[in-house]
Amino acid sequence: MYVRTQSNYYMKRLRKILRFTGWAMIWLAIIYIIFLRYFLMHWGTTVIESRRNYTGDSIVIKPDYVNILAVSVDRPAADVWPWIAQMGVNKGGFYTYTWLENIFGCDLKNANSIHGDWQEISENDYEPVCMSAAKSNMPGWLVAKVIPGRALVYKSSVDSSWSMGYYIDSVSATSSRLITRMRYKSPKTFWEYTADKVWMEWAHCIMQKGSINGIRKRAEKDNL
Repeated sequence: MYVRTQSNYYMKRLRKILRFTGWAMIWLAIIYIIFLRYFLMHWGTTVIESRRNYTGDSIVIKPDYVNILAVSVDRPAADVWPWIAQMGVNKGGFYTYTWLENIFGCDLKNANSIHGDWQEISENDYEPVCMSAAKSNMPGWLVAKVIPGRALVYKSSVDSSWSMGYYIDSVSATSSRLITRMRYKSPKTFWEYTADKVWMEWAHCIMQKGSINGIRKRAEKDNL
């Protein structure tokens, strides 16, 4: 009788924990969708920046996911572009949370200075993105569009389902706006779609914001 009573007690506790966890996840999802999602997907942008078209938008037709993030840089566009031009696994890195990317074996190192031999970039250049992915023969990125001093756009190396661009808008002789925009078609299977919405959707925003913040800090510090 004692064992049965104890078992019933723990089962009731477990059901309460599961019920609480379930409701907590539901409320977190509601809060995210209603209050946080729009902010993350348009982090730092103005209404005009969010609504306009950008170089490379034609790569992905009718995307399921579109984000756009921006930051102001207290340097002219000409001082920001060299940091963008030298991005890459085997060059300057991506200036984001490298410690987090390296947990997954990306083996990235972010440059803290401009390298002249890393400034040449052309359309159709291949970017492996992550060393662990390259070793597993996972597809990387291609440089789809380059407008020196203004825009760099990557696309998937296997199809037209994904693109990401970096854009510089000149504001004045001493300042500019740095913008990043990602567009892609969501996975179609239920579990892939769920993982995309639960994890990847907001994680993209965090990492992209980290990238443009990293560029801003380097450009401003480099010119002090």
